[in-house]
Amino acid sequence: MTKALTTDGLRPAEREAFWRHAMSGWRRVTIAKVGAGTLEGSIRSDRIGRLLVAKVRSTAQDIRRTPRDISPSEEEYFHVLLVASGAGRVSQDGRHAEFRPGDWVAFDSFRPVQLLFESDWDACSLSFPRETVQLSESERRLMTARRMDGSTGVTGVVSRFLLDLARTSEHVPAAQSEPALRQASDLVASLLSDYAAPSEAARGCRQRTLMLRIKDYNGQRLCDPRLGPPEVAAAANISVRYLHKLFEAEHHSVSQYIKGLRLERSRRELLDPRLNDRPIAAVAFGCGFGDLSGFNRSFKDAYGTSPRKLRTASP
Repeated sequence: MTKALTTDGLRPAEREAFWRHAMSGWRRVTIAKVGAGTLEGSIRSDRIGRLLVAKVRSTAQDIRRTPRDISPSEEEYFHVLLVASGAGRVSQDGRHAEFRPGDWVAFDSFRPVQLLFESDWDACSLSFPRETVQLSESERRLMTARRMDGSTGVTGVVSRFLLDLARTSEHVPAAQSEPALRQASDLVASLLSDYAAPSEAARGCRQRTLMLRIKDYNGQRLCDPRLGPPEVAAAANISVRYLHKLFEAEHHSVSQYIKGLRLERSRRELLDPRLNDRPIAAVAFGCGFGDLSGFNRSFKDAYGTSPRKLRTASP
């Protein structure tokens, strides 16, 4: 359920008290200082299952979680803050990291932390239940108050995924909430573990993240008949041998996985009444099959009927 709070419509004299209360509505914080002038702010929050997503916009302020704010009975969360506008500093565990628009920072809710926004700011916060970010306590302490550049490399890919998840949070089906949480937490743990010797849990996160990238690449290049283990391994910057090892846990080979994707895509296209005029050969070649006879044999082996019979049998 979406919740929204805003200072809009309040008298200037009422806004600061309202904002302090609003910011502590879910998890208690201390606002040590607010910027000069009329305070403005809004909070819009949603849940994707156990993942809390909050979009916050406000004027300059100094937000803290002090020892007095932290209750031992509270559920513990690991936070990722994606900064859309504004600049400031995050401090935790004796570290300080400056951030600017496009960056993201990580911090824990169960140890003292400071977020100092020096100007008007707009950010998106994702709060992960602590146990879902599969890292050891020592690893977490090395990873908080770190600035991650969200505009380049793999960090940029993760940032875009997290932002897309946050923007569509109210439309994520309940059945997909746990998979979405698992994928997001794996991506975060995989990136942050670069700051420490990764544990077995972190290595597992990295492998799952790598598999997500590999499968996404396969889906994008499916129509290319040359797609195969060598090209996939090169795109993932790993050896063909390691690629095969990753797919052992999937109980099929890389080639079988690609073939299965192609067959499923061709089946969907053959069942689509809007594509009835498209020749079966065009469907086969468009899905990456190199020859029609091989496609027909594989299709019948997989679905127990020929492509032509499937199409004519569909209403």
